[in-house]
Amino acid sequence: MPITEAFSDSLRAHPLYTWAVLGIIMLGVVSFVLLLFISAPYGRHLRPGWGPTINATALWVIMEAPSPISFAFVYFMSDRAFETVPLILFGMFMLHYVYRSFIYPFRMRGGHKRKPLVTGGLAFAFNVANGSTNAFAITELAPHLWSTAWLNDPRFILGVAVFFTGFAINQHSDAVLRNLRKPGESGYKIPYGGLYRWLSSPNYFGEIVEWIGFAVAAWTVPAWVFAWFTATNLIPRAFSNHRWYLEHFSDYPKNRRAIIPFLL
Repeated sequence: MPITEAFSDSLRAHPLYTWAVLGIIMLGVVSFVLLLFISAPYGRHLRPGWGPTINATALWVIMEAPSPISFAFVYFMSDRAFETVPLILFGMFMLHYVYRSFIYPFRMRGGHKRKPLVTGGLAFAFNVANGSTNAFAITELAPHLWSTAWLNDPRFILGVAVFFTGFAINQHSDAVLRNLRKPGESGYKIPYGGLYRWLSSPNYFGEIVEWIGFAVAAWTVPAWVFAWFTATNLIPRAFSNHRWYLEHFSDYPKNRRAIIPFLL
């Protein structure tokens, strides 16, 4: 069944699921437009005027944890939870989000800083919707995933390879940022190494690549919507980072692009 036809059928059979997916689409549109003109208030872009703030590490856990929790909750409600292909996709999703929710916040620099509560609230809502809709689609709305024949489909093989390529890029880029400053140092430096040779935000590039790979491997509507949302959310942030580097470092490499090597 074509993916658009499957989505149309789901609107009639599963309205809550469908409206959640549509909500993510609309949130992506709004986020993209706003972030083109307003830098998201976190890290180097943090500034007053965004309401109450809380500890950045605590907020990161609060806003990211709903994604793996909601995914697992919906996923294990299904009788298909232990079938081969869904279980692999479950593992891929959890690989990213267990790390991002429960390990990364305690390793990131600046975790002691404050972050606006409003940004955490929006991320919390998105992650609940995204985790649950992706799990529901994989276990209840995607018959192609319930047969081991999908393991040999070029889309699955390519998608898994792309996902792990993006994951490796994301992990390496984050490691470069973590190691920029020695213990006790503060301030910002120009990162070098890996894809920083060509990009200002290769960590964002890696995450976009990850979820494109997941979407190809799963071949479901929520997976593609998630990949699209990731791009609409991170591309404007990469532009903001790129502008910031150029404004604050006169010796910043001029050949670097913001988010896509040699292009953007």
